[in-house]
Amino acid sequence: MSLRDVDTSSLPQSFIWGTGTSSHQIEGGHASGNRGRCIWDDLCDVPGAIKDGTGRNHRGVEHVEMLEEDLNIMKDLSLDSYRFSIAWPRVQPGGSGAFNQKGIDFYNRLIDGLLERNIEPNLTLYHWDLPSELQKIGGWANPQVVDLYAEYAGEMSRQFGDRVKYWATFNEAWCVAWLGNLTGEHAPAIRDFPTAVKVAHQLVRAHARGSQAIKAISPHVLVGAVNNLSNPMLVGPSTPEAQADLVIVDGYKNRWWMQGMYEGTYPADLVELFEKETGVFCDQSEIGDVSQGRDWIGVNYYNADIFEAGGNGIGLFPGTTSTSGAGFGTERNDMGWSWTPDGIKEVLLRVTKQYPNIPIFVSENGTCYGDGPGADGKVHDTKREEYLTQYIKSCISAYEDGANLHGYYLWSLLDNFEWAWGFAMRFGIVHVDYENNMRRTPKNSALAYRDLIRASKK
Repeated sequence: MSLRDVDTSSLPQSFIWGTGTSSHQIEGGHASGNRGRCIWDDLCDVPGAIKDGTGRNHRGVEHVEMLEEDLNIMKDLSLDSYRFSIAWPRVQPGGSGAFNQKGIDFYNRLIDGLLERNIEPNLTLYHWDLPSELQKIGGWANPQVVDLYAEYAGEMSRQFGDRVKYWATFNEAWCVAWLGNLTGEHAPAIRDFPTAVKVAHQLVRAHARGSQAIKAISPHVLVGAVNNLSNPMLVGPSTPEAQADLVIVDGYKNRWWMQGMYEGTYPADLVELFEKETGVFCDQSEIGDVSQGRDWIGVNYYNADIFEAGGNGIGLFPGTTSTSGAGFGTERNDMGWSWTPDGIKEVLLRVTKQYPNIPIFVSENGTCYGDGPGADGKVHDTKREEYLTQYIKSCISAYEDGANLHGYYLWSLLDNFEWAWGFAMRFGIVHVDYENNMRRTPKNSALAYRDLIRASKK
């Protein structure tokens, strides 16, 4: 079955079909102009930190310069909505003090251009590009940065709240805390468990403070958070110890963020574990009122977290002892990630059960394959289309079984800077020729997605 053959007839006409991107990945590094430095510029300066050697002067895929073309591509694909993020250092170069009108003007052009094409803007305030000046004072581990983030959120609400309905405070706070401050794979490349725990706590506080600041100025908008949720699973023989580890992994990946951001409380087992392992106590009374930031739930899902029993007493997550990493099935993308389409349904139904009255959006789902134009000039990304077919079918099945699913955003619109991988990995449904003026070529998957959207509206 191809993507064009997916039966969408059970979905309401109001179902939103979209794509997404993030600011730093498509707008480029510090040399792209009219913005301050961010922690990813700093990481790009570190030899070997970016696998393909990309430096901080990379220009992303020149989205700022090619905005009109990118907007027209979105229109040609019949998108209902486009999910993008604001680069904090583009609109406020140092993360405090004066705002940059040129940066604000760019996002005004983007938002107005979307609305002119009848495409709903969906705005994320933070997708990992913290201003460098704020990292110098401790980054997200410092409560002062939460205060500054709330000021930034309020100003963005004042600038764009009249035209943007959907707001997300954060994209994948899990990555910010654990990949950025525990494993050091992402910026700011810190490897310190106590720091990571402090960051995890302050990010939840920032969601509460940021959503309050947005609503104080634009009470009519809808605010939520976007988290990369997963369904931890074991393959092969199980043990009680391995099952207990899965509960901890679920806490790291899912429960800390959903319970913290949507209920204003923390899982007691994680609070106890973090204090035992690091000496850092996360006081949930400091979270504050989260009621302004629970209008919708963004679920980013790519694959299950897959483990097998074992690990020689050292688990993959601090506090776990009996699991090691494993693959699943025969299908893996270029990142090595297994295909687990049933998992997205499992997660959507779980979130619906926990928060039955809050609309859910699949805010990211997609896959990574490096297909380029063939002799006919077309990009025959067959594996991507097969992946999307299976996952979208699973989303529809979840809706039919009661998931409160209101929309689906495919990741990503454009090939781009894939963080620590540089430009070596391609998630886009539009091919970008990095060697030839960033020329855009919609892949076959993009054309199939366009046809699916059009068919769903008939």
